[in-house]
Amino acid sequence: MTLNEEIVADLWKWIHEFVTVPNAFYNNKFAPCPYAYLAVKTNAVDVVAWESGDVRQFIKDKGIAMRDAPHLTTRVMAFPPRTQFAWGISEYVEELNRDLIPDNVFLNTGIAKTTKSRYPNSGDNPYFIVVANSLAAVLDGANSLAKSDYYKDWPKEHYEIVVERRARMAKLYGKKQEPKKKDVRLDEKKEP
Repeated sequence: MTLNEEIVADLWKWIHEFVTVPNAFYNNKFAPCPYAYLAVKTNAVDVVAWESGDVRQFIKDKGIAMRDAPHLTTRVMAFPPRTQFAWGISEYVEELNRDLIPDNVFLNTGIAKTTKSRYPNSGDNPYFIVVANSLAAVLDGANSLAKSDYYKDWPKEHYEIVVERRARMAKLYGKKQEPKKKDVRLDEKKEP
């Protein structure tokens, strides 16, 4: 196996053993991502690992490629842990969201907890990840979860950063719906 294949395998293991499995934080009622199991089962998730070159360009290219792959609802991008400290990486992802949100793609940065990065000089640190999601699916899921006790124990700051920020950005940068025009046919008009 190449290093890239090992990294991708690590992330798949994390998805199968952590992301899709009921978690003690939720009293074993929910997985960290309650919708991930079905997405994985229906092949709507993929994992890609950065190897070399410009990290920002990799994120952009993979985000655009997800937009152009309608069968995908989630793409997990893996990076060395040190990437999270790269100057302006979070701001870059936020800027990229402005371009991708109108096309139903939302990017989020994070840490693949419970993993141990295989990238050189990573120590025992977990992978840094950027997750691209279908925005509509995530917003629908968040609305459904809000009706349950899923968010009950989330710290307020985390809820604001994840759920409220995503909703704000969707509203700000999402496609504007044209008001439906009333269908008036000339032959149906009646003279006064």
